[in-house]
Amino acid sequence: MNDIQRKSESEIRDGDTPKAKRGEKKPVKATKSSRKSLRMLEEDEAFVNYWAEKFDMTYTELLMRGARHYVAWRNQDFDLPTAEMQRLNQLIDAMNNMASSNERLSNTVINGFDAMMGIMRGDNYLLEPENGDLVNERG
Repeated sequence: MNDIQRKSESEIRDGDTPKAKRGEKKPVKATKSSRKSLRMLEEDEAFVNYWAEKFDMTYTELLMRGARHYVAWRNQDFDLPTAEMQRLNQLIDAMNNMASSNERLSNTVINGFDAMMGIMRGDNYLLEPENGDLVNERG
């Protein structure tokens, strides 16, 4: 991300745009800005309003940030993690996968031993005599 984008993002983040929510007023942006009109579908307007409220931003602030983010993304101007960070993330994912695999294996072994104990006690549904009907005879 270049210095101009960082400066603009910090201006937006620090609240240099007006905010009319809950009666709070923040100072108007010190730099000159121009007003533009925008046509959008009602569904898109509802979408932008929803996410602006969700992120606790104004409608204009979300559109400004969205435009800057899109241009930075198209210019492939985003931070990539270093090789060390990528490897650390890979190791963390591997450890999480190993833990979940170990948990599933533990559950399988416990269920298997429970089934064998049930067969030895003789209270397993598989040992009941069958008369050929597909209807459940238990209840």
